[in-house]
Amino acid sequence: MKIDDFIVPGEKVLHEIKLHWVAYLKLGSLIRNLTTVAVLTDRRFFYGHGWITRKSHEMVISKVETIRVKESMWGRILGYGTIRIEGTGAGQITIGNVRDPFEFQRQVRAAQGQDLAQASPQAPAQASEHPPLQS
Repeated sequence: MKIDDFIVPGEKVLHEIKLHWVAYLKLGSLIRNLTTVAVLTDRRFFYGHGWITRKSHEMVISKVETIRVKESMWGRILGYGTIRIEGTGAGQITIGNVRDPFEFQRQVRAAQGQDLAQASPQAPAQASEHPPLQS
């Protein structure tokens, strides 16, 4: 699966989730891990996997409510964990064996900040100092 197959024209990729090498140790999971795409764009989070049959999930950035990160002892030592993205009215997406899961969390929060900045009108400039007191 390629990222370009799932993004729309004008959509900018902000972060691609990479699976940690431990995800490839289980032979049964090898094909699924090799056919997984998880990407954060300026508009949404997309997760797709599968070779013969495909499953995909997506969530608009503004609908992401909670990002839970779970790291086992080995995950903390080796730098991987499980992320669960929960959205308002959009369900949840869980991905295991994610390399540097807290970086993904930071990228989503940064994208949400950009989304809010673009959606809200610019506040009028205010004077940085108070006017002098009259005596």
